[in-house]
Amino acid sequence: MKLIELNSKPVAKSGIQNITDKVKGLRPFGKADENAEDALITRLLRGLDNRYVLLRNLLVEESNEIFPPIIIGPTGVILLNISSIQGDFRAKDDSWWEMSKTTHNYNPGRPNLLKQSQELAEKLASQLDKRQKSHPEIIPVLVFANPGVQVEMSNPITRIVLMDGVENLIGAISNSDEILAPNDINVLVDALEVMGNPEKAIPMGEGEDFFGRDLLEPEKKASFSLPKVKIPTKIALPAIEKKLNFSPRQWLIIEILMILLILVLIAAIIYILVAY
Repeated sequence: MKLIELNSKPVAKSGIQNITDKVKGLRPFGKADENAEDALITRLLRGLDNRYVLLRNLLVEESNEIFPPIIIGPTGVILLNISSIQGDFRAKDDSWWEMSKTTHNYNPGRPNLLKQSQELAEKLASQLDKRQKSHPEIIPVLVFANPGVQVEMSNPITRIVLMDGVENLIGAISNSDEILAPNDINVLVDALEVMGNPEKAIPMGEGEDFFGRDLLEPEKKASFSLPKVKIPTKIALPAIEKKLNFSPRQWLIIEILMILLILVLIAAIIYILVAY
């Protein structure tokens, strides 16, 4: 599988968010969670062939939120909502519950990861629809990168995958019915890359053709101009009579011959017109 890291603009964070991120970085399991997520992506990259593309760090429009990894391939478009939380949870229909470590009772989990996954898929579909890009249904999958997570499932609205089920997820993706042609995959990948790097995109038909040539302002070529040469209007030429040095008798003979030549030409022209 091909990996594309989109160069999205840095997400603006509040002072509280920056402090929270620093605290998380000091905790020993913070780095482990990041490594678990990277390990999960590595398994997906190895498990799917080059017909599939995985895109990361796509910015959600009009927000500071980043889309989770997106897989695009022959079997469709899958959004992987990867969570590194740990604990015991319960997923029933669209409700999400978390077990309290003190009372061991289930309380509503915040955020609701099931609905969060669905909403992210809807936002991605909306961004593609806004650009008039045809796409299949975006399939959200909630994946837990921490192997210690326990989830009781009862018909959840979003597919849930634990670390020990990643290979099954890869098999399900590979063995599903193919619904996207290679060209459709390229169109969707290009559209998402443009979303991630809008400053690098030049829409075709707005200034350039398919090969990048300028349509609106053709390249200006240097005009060719002849060098200016001053031609004299008065030239002193010697008289032809003096140059040829013929006698008056010779000039008379030449004039007679010219007249005879003209008469012969006129007669030939008349003959041709009459004959044809």
